[in-house]
Amino acid sequence: MGRTPEVSALSDSPKGRSPEPLAALFVGLAAFFAYLFTLAPTVASNDAGRFQIAAPLLGTGHPTGYPTFILAGKLFTFLPFGDAAYRMNLMAAVFGGVAVALMYLVARGIGAGKAPSAGAALLFAFSATFWGEATCAEVYSMHASFLLGVMYLLLRWRERGGTFRLALAGLLFGLSLGNNAGMVLLAPAFLILLVAGRWRSLSSKMLFSSGFASLVGVSVYAYVPIRGFAGAWHNYGDPVNDWNDVWRLVSGARFQGLMGASPPELLFNAGHFLYELSSQTVSPFGYVLALAMLAGGIYGASKVFARDRVVGAALAAAFLATLAYALGYEIDDIAVYYIPVYAIIFIFLAVGTTSLSNVFRSPWVPAAPVIAAALVLGLNFSAADRSDYYDERENSEATLAALPEEAVLYGKTPIIPATYLTEVEGERGDVILRWLDGGTLGRSFESDVESGRPVFFISDERYNDEYLPFAEKYAEAEEEGGLIRLAPRSR
Repeated sequence: MGRTPEVSALSDSPKGRSPEPLAALFVGLAAFFAYLFTLAPTVASNDAGRFQIAAPLLGTGHPTGYPTFILAGKLFTFLPFGDAAYRMNLMAAVFGGVAVALMYLVARGIGAGKAPSAGAALLFAFSATFWGEATCAEVYSMHASFLLGVMYLLLRWRERGGTFRLALAGLLFGLSLGNNAGMVLLAPAFLILLVAGRWRSLSSKMLFSSGFASLVGVSVYAYVPIRGFAGAWHNYGDPVNDWNDVWRLVSGARFQGLMGASPPELLFNAGHFLYELSSQTVSPFGYVLALAMLAGGIYGASKVFARDRVVGAALAAAFLATLAYALGYEIDDIAVYYIPVYAIIFIFLAVGTTSLSNVFRSPWVPAAPVIAAALVLGLNFSAADRSDYYDERENSEATLAALPEEAVLYGKTPIIPATYLTEVEGERGDVILRWLDGGTLGRSFESDVESGRPVFFISDERYNDEYLPFAEKYAEAEEEGGLIRLAPRSR
């Protein structure tokens, strides 16, 4: 479909000309410095804590293994400042800034003006969910970078052609699967950009180069058996001892039972999505932002379709695939799975704002997203600020200090930062830390008690009733502060 150049809001260049790299850099740096000032300073718990252990030790993560994230994290651990956990957090901030810069470029590439593109990208940057994921060692800022990077390269290829752009897009797509396997949901959108209306311009050299580059990228998964079979540290409950373990890990078999929500559950989850959308800044401004995102996004999507149906279809496919997946996935931290959805909405919002500014010819219209981004920055800063969060480190240091020599300690999430201190930083090398679950208790608890080593549970009312009855078959339980000591029963 033929397209005629048009002048975007606050731009002196026609649509289709190369977007401004310096403007993208400025927007990305603005986001990065916000993340840097609010960055978590040290070790965390849950998944971030697991990555802070796996990367320095070149271990394997929880399903699906995350080899790209772990290898990139290992590179960041060589930086000469902060502890290893801080350096991993810094990586999330860097990729957060990259994602924001790429969103600006994507929005500009499909016709949005400078100010609307910058404002939409910064609104995404300062939205509560994405900001939170860009200040600790999590995969979602890198995921957004890969998504927007591949999309940008394919948009540039559609305009300018070139085997290199296509091969680089293929390489990034392959590597992205090693960071978050959910990137496969974007494959139909990328295929639309690749094939629709451009099939005749695809040479065999281009197809081979992009396909080969994708295979090179996804070959990063060879890391999982290489390091797993070498006996590297692995995520609790996800060992890598043989090929069955490898497949179970990379396929995410442990989580497959959480997919396939029923119609009532889907309806409830759709309501939860709207709630999360309205929670991207504090009330009542969160409701205003959510309405602007929905209305502006729908209006912008209509303008993208009117201008270029292929691009509109690709973005719509990406939006629907990621939203449908998130609505059907029954996990506690589902909010982070909405990040790609928000990214696409904000891209549409940039185009919609540009169209409105061309109608009303007022400088306030294209500036509105920039003003809104500045407001959201101020409103969210305090809640996003993790710069003084040392709780996990201090609590774990206190727990380890309270243990006698040669102790064995069982626990759930508090065992993660403690493991970081022992395995990465070398504290208390005399103690053994074990993940608290039925399998570990069945394999190890009786022998731990009979070994004569002091055995403890981290006391947690959420799990005591579940696991203490098993332990009390072999030991007497006695509360000692925040720990439960388990002494052998007298024969």
